[in-house]
Amino acid sequence: MIPQLRPILPLMALALAAAQPAFAQQAGRIAGEVSGAANIATGAAVGVTGAITVNQAAGLNNAQANQLTISNGDAAANDNASVQSATARARVPSARASIDGNAFSNSSGALMVNQSAGAANLQRNSVQLGTAAPGVETVSDGVLSATAANNGGRGRAVAVQGVREASISGDAFKNVTGIVQINQTAGAGNATANSFVLRPPAGTLF
Repeated sequence: MIPQLRPILPLMALALAAAQPAFAQQAGRIAGEVSGAANIATGAAVGVTGAITVNQAAGLNNAQANQLTISNGDAAANDNASVQSATARARVPSARASIDGNAFSNSSGALMVNQSAGAANLQRNSVQLGTAAPGVETVSDGVLSATAANNGGRGRAVAVQGVREASISGDAFKNVTGIVQINQTAGAGNATANSFVLRPPAGTLF
């Protein structure tokens, strides 16, 4: 059964991204000074079930993606492809990213969260679920590690000064079951990625 998306109201800034086989983002801009504070408040997405995808960004030219594919062995392909780039010519005097209280606690399913504060940060979550067709090999750890995002460096034009803080409350994500992917960055020129692949033998029931 394919999980359903459900609305999440308590987030201060929220963008839900539908899973796509291919996703591309590109951004570039010249700016002076950028500060950002991204916050997911206590009580957000508590007890939610299904596929939960969150992109939250505060600042300049941050690129984010959440991708989820579910297929069976009869499908022609089960691929998640992502090409991202982000550039910004700016100073970042302060950047804070926080997930507070009991946010996302007691949730179940596929939970993918990107939270960024600052400039030119890249974030990606990717999940592939599907039974493997006969003759199909599972993906090795080496292949998975090669999927990490690469922003090519932030360049001399981006300067970070002052406070950079990323925090997750001790009560957040409590008693969560299923797949959980979190990218949280505060600053400039950071690139983070999570990739998960599950391909049990053909005939396996989810």
